[in-house]
Amino acid sequence: MRISALQPQREHHFYVSTAKFLFHHPEHGIVAVRDPIRIEDAERYGLSPLILYGLTVAGLPIRWLTFSAINQRMPLSEVLQTAWGSAEGLRGPPDILRLNRNLAQADHALAADVARIGVQLEVADAKDKSLPASLRSAQDAARWLLKRHGADAPSLIEAIDALCRNAREDHEYSSRHGSRGLSNRDLEDRIERWLALPMRQPGSIAIETVGWNAGPWLSSWESSLPPDRPRYFNRNGFDGTTWLLSGREPSEDHIEDDASAGEYGYDTAAEIAKNLVACWPNPLKKIAAAAGITLRQLQWFVSERAILDRSARSSLECLLGIEYDDALGSHTPAGPYVLVARRPQALEEVYQEISSGGDASPCEIVPVQGAADPSWRYVLINPYGCPPSIVMAPRGEPITERLPGLLMNYEGIRPVSRAFYHDVVSTCARACQTPQANRREIKEFAKRYKQQWADCAWLPNQDFEL
Repeated sequence: MRISALQPQREHHFYVSTAKFLFHHPEHGIVAVRDPIRIEDAERYGLSPLILYGLTVAGLPIRWLTFSAINQRMPLSEVLQTAWGSAEGLRGPPDILRLNRNLAQADHALAADVARIGVQLEVADAKDKSLPASLRSAQDAARWLLKRHGADAPSLIEAIDALCRNAREDHEYSSRHGSRGLSNRDLEDRIERWLALPMRQPGSIAIETVGWNAGPWLSSWESSLPPDRPRYFNRNGFDGTTWLLSGREPSEDHIEDDASAGEYGYDTAAEIAKNLVACWPNPLKKIAAAAGITLRQLQWFVSERAILDRSARSSLECLLGIEYDDALGSHTPAGPYVLVARRPQALEEVYQEISSGGDASPCEIVPVQGAADPSWRYVLINPYGCPPSIVMAPRGEPITERLPGLLMNYEGIRPVSRAFYHDVVSTCARACQTPQANRREIKEFAKRYKQQWADCAWLPNQDFEL
C-alpha cells in the first residue's frame, strides 16, 4: 500500500457533524435553511437533524459526502469503506487520514481498523485550520444538493436516500469536471495531477456495529449562533425544494411591534449602529458594556443577525445618539460625535447622515503657532444648523489621506488659534475615555464653540440647538 518515491503522499480529511443547513421534515422532506438554526429551535418547526459524513482531498475542492438520520448513525468504518471503494475523485484510500480529536476519541478502534489497510490515522493539531475549513466548505456545499431529485420525498428513508444519491452525483461530476473554469491555473493543475493518480483498491475494513460515541461536539457550530428569529417555509416552484427562510412571510400584514421600523417596515437602526461603532473611539466590548448588553449581543445586532429587547435597544440607541425621525420615517444618528477614522465606508456613511448629505464644511485644523499633535489629525465637521463633530484621523494611515474624498465638500487645512486647537485635542481625549463620555464632551465643546468662536467667519452655521 506504500507509495513509491515518485508518487506524492495522499491525504484525506475526515469529518462528521450534524448538518448545519439541512434537516428532515415529515411533510416537506429534506429542508434547507439559509441562516443556521439551533437544533432545539429547528425542532419547533418539525425539523429533525441529519448527520453529515465527509471526506475531502487535502488542499483540493474534491469531496465526498453522505448522510444519515441522527438516530441511525453509520459505522465510521462503513463510511470509509464505501467512500474509498466508490468515490472516483478520492482515488481510493490515502496514506494519511486526518481527523479532529473529538472524532478520533469517539471511535478508539478506528485507528487500528484503517491501519490494517495501510492508512495512517493522524489527529489534527488544534492550530490546524485546513481540516475545519474542509468541514465548513462541505457544510456550505451540502445545502445545494437538493436541486436534483427526490428533494420533497416525505419518508425519512426515501429523503435521505435521495440526498445521498444527489451527493454521489455531485462528487462524480466534480471529479470529471472540477478543474474547469476555476480561474486559478495552479489549482487546476493540482486537481489534474491528483485525478491522474492511479486508483487504489481498498482492502476490507472490519465493519462492526455503530461503535462510535456521539456528543455535543457534533453540533459545535451551534455555539456561535444568535437567538432565533421568526422563520417560514418557502417552496421553490421551479425545482420543488423547500427552504426555511428567516423573517416573516411576505403575504403577512405584519406591523412591527417596535413601532419604529418606518413607514415600510424597514428598520435602519442596526445599520446605523454598525457604522457608528466602527467609528467610535472605544472598542466594541466597552460599548456593549456601557449599553448593558454583551459583546455578542452587540455584534449580532449590528450584523442584523438578532434583535435586542426593547430596554437593551433603547439603551444602545441612547448611548450612540440614534433617534427616530418621524418626518423621514427612519432612524438617524443625531450627533454630535467624536469619531475615529478607521473604515472608509463607515466614516463616509456617518458623515453623510450627520451632514444631511454633505451640507457641511469639514476642514482639518492646525495650530497657527506651535506643533500639532504628533499622533492624530483633527477634522472639524460643521453641519448646517447642527453642532459640530470631530473626526480623529491617525497620522500615516491610508484612510487619513483619503479624507478629502470621503468627506464631501472638504475645505482643506485651516490654521486656528492655539487655544482653540488645544480645546479640540483635550475634548477628544476626554471623549475617548469611556463610551458615555463621547457625546457629553462634544456637546460641552459645542457650547463653548458657539459662545467663544462666533466671530470666526470660516466656522459657519453656529445657530444650532443642543
